Order: sequence, then C-alpha cells, then structure tokens
Amino acid sequence: MIGVSQAAMTWERQKLGSLPCKDRIIPAGDMRIESYCEDTMMRGEPDAVLVARDSAEIAEALTYCNACGIPVTFCASQTSMTGASVATEGLLISTERIEGVIDIRDEEGSPVAKVKSGTVTAALQAEVEKTGFFFPVAPTSRDDCRIGGNVATNATGEDSYKYGPLRGYVKRLDIILPDGSKKTLERGKGELPTAERNRGGYYTGWKDEIDLIIGSEGTLAYVSDVTLKLIPGRPPRFFSALIPLESNARALDLVLALASGEAGLSARALELIDSSALALMKTAQGFPQIPDSIRAFIYVKQEYADEAERDRHLTRWYEAMLPFSGQELIDHLIVGLTRDEQERIRLWRHRIPEAANEIGRKYWPAGGGKIGSDWWVPIAKLREMIEYFYARAESTRLPYMRYAHIGAGHPHTNFMAQGPKEKEIAHQALLACCRKAVELGGGVAGEHGLGKLHTDLLPIQHSAEVIDKMKEWKRTYDPNWILGRGNIFA
Repeated sequence: MIGVSQAAMTWERQKLGSLPCKDRIIPAGDMRIESYCEDTMMRGEPDAVLVARDSAEIAEALTYCNACGIPVTFCASQTSMTGASVATEGLLISTERIEGVIDIRDEEGSPVAKVKSGTVTAALQAEVEKTGFFFPVAPTSRDDCRIGGNVATNATGEDSYKYGPLRGYVKRLDIILPDGSKKTLERGKGELPTAERNRGGYYTGWKDEIDLIIGSEGTLAYVSDVTLKLIPGRPPRFFSALIPLESNARALDLVLALASGEAGLSARALELIDSSALALMKTAQGFPQIPDSIRAFIYVKQEYADEAERDRHLTRWYEAMLPFSGQELIDHLIVGLTRDEQERIRLWRHRIPEAANEIGRKYWPAGGGKIGSDWWVPIAKLREMIEYFYARAESTRLPYMRYAHIGAGHPHTNFMAQGPKEKEIAHQALLACCRKAVELGGGVAGEHGLGKLHTDLLPIQHSAEVIDKMKEWKRTYDPNWILGRGNIFA
C-alpha cells in the first residue's frame, strides 16, 4: 500500500466488507486476489477485488464507494503498460465477465456494433467479420485486451497507419458516473473527431464530452457499453511482408521514403523492427534462420482488390525496397500471402513486446525492470527525433530497442534496467526524449496513456494552466476523486 496509513487501510477494508455485493468480494489476504495485483509493468495491492457480473453491480458498488470515499480502479485483462489497471488501495473492479457483442445493426445508413466494454478486441473483430463488416482498430495485444481498455487509452495498433486510432470509430458511450448515475454520450452528426494520437492526459481539444472520456484512463467514469462505427464490407484482402535491411539507419531511410509517398505506395501498416527488437523476434517459435547481415526489418501490410492488383503491388514493393535492401538481402524477404502466413508474421512481431516484458519482470525483484515510452512526433521531424533518441540511448550504456508504429512517427522505445540505479538512468533518458518530442511538436504518450508510472510526463506536455483545467474536468465528473486514483495525476 502506497501513501495510505494503516488506520485508513483498516477502515477501507471494514467498509468494503459492507458492500451490497459483499458475497462477491475477494478480500486482501485471499489467495485469489494475487492474479489481480499486477499488470504488465507494475504491482499493486488492492484492499479487495470485485469480479463484477454486470453493469448494475458496478453501479451499486460505485454508489457505495463514492459515499464512503473508497478509491475504485477498473481492470479487465490488465494488459496496461503504465500501471493504470493496478490498484494501490481501495477496490479493484474487474470487468472480465462483462463481455459480448450486444448487436450489430444499421444506424442512419451506416453499420455499427454495440459491445460491452469487457469484450476482447479480437472477439469483437471476429463477430463483426461474420456479418460482412470490418473493424480495423486492434492493438498488438488484441487477443487479450478489451474494448473498455481501448477506449480508456484511445488505442491504436499496427493498422493505425492507414485507419487511425480508436477515437474516430467511437459513436456512442454509455457510462456510469462515480455516484452510480448513468449517462449516454453521443457524437454529433457529421462531427469529425481528431485523428491525432494522444498527447498525455485528457484530450484538451474536446468539444463533445465523448472525446473527454476517450483516453481518460478510467479516471472520469466507467464505460459500460461502446457503440462503434464499422467499415462496410468484409475486411480487405492484404499481404504482409518483413523487409530486410542492413542497419537501423537504412531502415529509417526506407520508412521516410515510404511515408513521404515518393514510392507511390499506400500501406496499411508500416512498422520498424530495429536490431535489438529483431534479437527478441528471433526467439519467436518458427522464426526462420536469417543471415547476420540482416540487422533490421520493416514490417508492412498492403491491401489489394484481386490477384492481379496483388501482383502489381508486390512488384512495386520489390522495386521500392531494392535500393534500400540491396540484391543480397532482398532474397530473404518474408511475405505472408495466406491468413496462416500473415498470422505467423503477426505473432513474430508480437513476440517483441512479449519477450521484453518477460525480461523486464525478471529484474523486478532487484528493483529494475523495463522502462518504456511511446512518444511520437510529426513524420517530418522523425529523423531528428530518432537521431536524438539513439544518441541519448547510447549514452545510458543500457540495453534498448525501438519498434512498432514508426510510419506514423510513433515508435515504441524500451530500456532494460537490472537495478534501481540503471532504472533511474533509463528514466532520465525517457524524460529527455519526451521533452524533445514535445519540442518537435509531438506527444509524450501516443496510445499507452500515463497511468501511475508516467505522471511526471504530464507537465512536460502541458502547462500548469492546462493541467489545472484538466483537474477541473476531473472534479466535475468525480468530485470525491475516487476513480483511477494515481492515474494521470501524481
């Protein structure tokens, strides 16, 4: 327990024992609570966990906790990268059982899906595809993460290079406020939400309340149901490819050439796998033997209408990458034409954060771990930012890597620290990179949010006046400050 007296802990636990749904509470000390104490990056100690059965039970718990001043944190699969789904005090409410697609229908001539917030993202996509529609937003952890968490962070994913972040697909939110009351927020007809990635904290340019809730990391309300806009027609056919490069610098050259449009190609995904990330990807099951001269990959996906267009695209991609890869390396191009091949490549890519998290957790007992960030910059500033990152990272003398959504100026960067001293060195490097990203017109947290681990990034991104305005919005929704305590604000 952090920053809470023993007397307060005892009081909260006694009060939690009087919850209306107390028969469903897992109290501190119960062995079952252990599986709810950690997310990907952080460990907490909730006083109790409620595995809610439905939204009515959540409303009941919120009403009680708000009246008693008991902090409430929401979680589901706990795939958070920032400690946002970990509780250091009070009640942790798991929404893992509140899942399912409510309906898929036509609204005003366009298809939508209404879904419970605990629904796994990949399960939603599968259900939508069965009806002949397409929902494109899927984080790397789509097989585990939930729609409610995606809303809480305005999630992106590998296909966001073409399709953008989640915000653009949210039409309606049904929310439950801290006092247990319910409210429906709906985007205005014809309203076009920003396609920009997050900058840390609440979205300051909101005009409709729905955009304040998206990306608010569970600090303003509980999102019970989400109505999402779908794309008509089945998911487009595509091929994926891993383009081999001799160096990280050459990989960046190719990315900038592709992102500028000079190659005349329009990719669905454009991601970087640098040399350190490649070392982790090589640990994936079934990853092929490749020569040591391959030091980086660019991961791309290209949509097409039919086989003839596919073949034209393959030829154009070959011509575009040849000057950067060279004839010797191009023979090791990996292409996924079938669904099985594409899924295999996706899982190889997913092995990078998975392996990084495994390494980081090994260092937890000694006070170390993985220190990650997901700053972003406008694509025109990407080369300057990447050069700055590599210079700063080299100065730490720590293991580091860079991978993911680089086509949108949004790579994910990780340092590995074996102990507290190294962790502080990595943390200072992260802060320096975030300051540089803001200086170049970007953001400190593109999709992961700030959670509890990165609250010190908020004043790097925003002025004191803007942060005070955010706190006003927080007090309006949550006057007793019970929701997501420790997320966004220190």
